[in-house]
Amino acid sequence: MARRSALAAALILACACTRAGGPARLVVAAPMTGDMGGEGVGLERSVRMAVEDEAAESGLPPVEVVVLDDKNDPYEAASVARRAVDDPAVFAVIGHMTSGCAIEASKVYAQASLAMITPSATATQLTVQQDQPEWGGERVVFRLPPSDAVQGEYAADYAVKRLSFKRFVLVHDRTPYGLGLAESFRGAVERKGAKTLSFVPVTRGEKDFSETVHAIMKERPEAVFFGGLYMEAGLLIKQLRAAQWQGAFMSGDGAKNPDLFETAGAAVDGAYFSVGGVPVEALPSASDFLERYQKVWAGAHPRTFDHYGYVAARVALRALRKADGPERKKVLEAVRQTDMRAMIGDVVFDSKGDTLKGLVTMTKADFAHKKFVVTY
Repeated sequence: MARRSALAAALILACACTRAGGPARLVVAAPMTGDMGGEGVGLERSVRMAVEDEAAESGLPPVEVVVLDDKNDPYEAASVARRAVDDPAVFAVIGHMTSGCAIEASKVYAQASLAMITPSATATQLTVQQDQPEWGGERVVFRLPPSDAVQGEYAADYAVKRLSFKRFVLVHDRTPYGLGLAESFRGAVERKGAKTLSFVPVTRGEKDFSETVHAIMKERPEAVFFGGLYMEAGLLIKQLRAAQWQGAFMSGDGAKNPDLFETAGAAVDGAYFSVGGVPVEALPSASDFLERYQKVWAGAHPRTFDHYGYVAARVALRALRKADGPERKKVLEAVRQTDMRAMIGDVVFDSKGDTLKGLVTMTKADFAHKKFVVTY
């Protein structure tokens, strides 16, 4: 907390020192409250670290970090986007974290040539939509982790070839992320000769999965794959285990969340979770970031996408320097031309704004130690 106060004081001082023109502003757009609030707090921490590090290394001009809570609600995300666009000092946005929010907000940013760099929104639609005839602005979306098309293919390959599963029930939360990931997984497993027994929708915020559990028990699959976030994933697996279902449970990076252990309890032990890139705790090049993060934030551990958030901020800040100021079109073009080495590897974007790195890792939940173990 003391560190955060010091950073806030430094930002206030920066504002005072640049009263004439004011500091450039970097927006963090993420859920800061609700079930996903921990993810937003982690992203904010990472971005603030990146601003401090970039300033120390390159003499960065004053930059103010502005945090906007999208509440993991697409409508609120669009409202947040309009607030960011209306502030001429805002030169880039780090966020949004969930795909539904990112998709809606990006439509607003496109009208203002405002770059949006997401550390976590993986729905394929997010970048593909920019090539559609109805897209009304510039391509402004940049994504650091691989898309759901890549992650779904990898998870399916792991399930069929490494684990030898042939019969699946797929469950999804109807969101662009959850549905998109489940569809990607379904297409991949079926191409590999496995069978999808059923494709079951649930609803975000749902607590009672008894009907879904009954349907799964009736199908008797070897594995259940869930497309969605940690809260529903945790409740679903807990209720499946309570019904004495013994099959494997699989999901994606939206469910790989430290709070999952509290939601699911011991039922989550042994479940599989794919994640784009390599988890920060298993990434040798992130050891310095990991150590400093825990020191700066009083022992807090980086969450799934925090290291991506740090890199996203460094990309935006270097674009600001290259553009020689916060003019949005110049910053946007500088982000497009990004070619930098970071803890996640080389950062280069294709014409849609997707990363050129397609690495995905499978992890396994270890309830006893409350962690996710990489399974190579």
